[in-house]
Amino acid sequence: MPTPGTACRKPRLRPRARLIALALPLLPAAAAVAGPADKVYMPIVEAGETEFELRGGHARLDGGGDVNALVFDVGYGVTPRWFTELAVEYENGPGGSGEFAAVEWENVFQLTEQGRYWLDLGLFAEYEVKREGGAADEIVIGPMLQKDVGRSQMNLNILFERQVGAGAENETEVAYAGQVKWRGRPEREWGLQAFGEEDEHRLGPALFSSHRLHNGNKFKFDAALLFGVTPETPDVTARFQVEYEMY
Repeated sequence: MPTPGTACRKPRLRPRARLIALALPLLPAAAAVAGPADKVYMPIVEAGETEFELRGGHARLDGGGDVNALVFDVGYGVTPRWFTELAVEYENGPGGSGEFAAVEWENVFQLTEQGRYWLDLGLFAEYEVKREGGAADEIVIGPMLQKDVGRSQMNLNILFERQVGAGAENETEVAYAGQVKWRGRPEREWGLQAFGEEDEHRLGPALFSSHRLHNGNKFKFDAALLFGVTPETPDVTARFQVEYEMY
C-alpha cells in the first residue's frame, strides 16, 4: 500500500502531548485471536495497484514449543476506495505437522480522503474459510485509523470477529493491531508495533523499509520483534512482511 503523506500543515504539539499521542494506538482493546503472522492494515487505497505479499511469524511459547505461520496474499486496487485480496494461511503448531489452515478474502475500504480530516479512516472486512476439520468459518470487520503527528505516523486497527456456519460459537471477539512509525529515509525507518486480544498483548520494536524501483513499482519490507507483556502471551514473537507493489 502507498506510504501516506501529509496534505496540509498540522499544528505542533508540546512534548508531553506528543508522547501521549504516540502511545494512543498501542492501548489494548478487548478480546480475539492474535497470530504470529498478523499485520497492521492501512486505510489508504490506490486504484490499479497489484500487490503480492508474503508475511510470517515465529512465536516461542512459555514453557516450550513453537508456533509458525505464513500467509501469502495477492491483492488489487479495484477503485480509489476499495482494495481486495485473496490470502492462504499455513500454520505449524507445537508438536504437530504443518497444514494450510485457512483461505481468506480481505477487503480494505477507504472512507475518508487522505489528509482532509483530523484522522484518516477506513473499514476492514474479511471472510475466512477454515481448512481444519469441523472448524467454523469467521467474519472479521472493524475500523482502521491513521493519524500523522509531526514526522510520526500512527495506525490502529480494531477488529471484531465472529464465527459463522455450522458449529459457530455465539460470541464476538475483539483484537487490535497498532504501530507507530517515525519517518526518516524510506529505506530505513524505525517504530513500534503491538498486537493483542483479551489477555494476550505483544509489543516491540519494528523496522520499515521501502524502495521505489526503476520501473515505478515498489518493494516494501517490515519486521518486528515482539515481547509478551502478560503471562498468557508467547515470550517472544518475530514477524516479517514483504510486499511487491505494481502500478
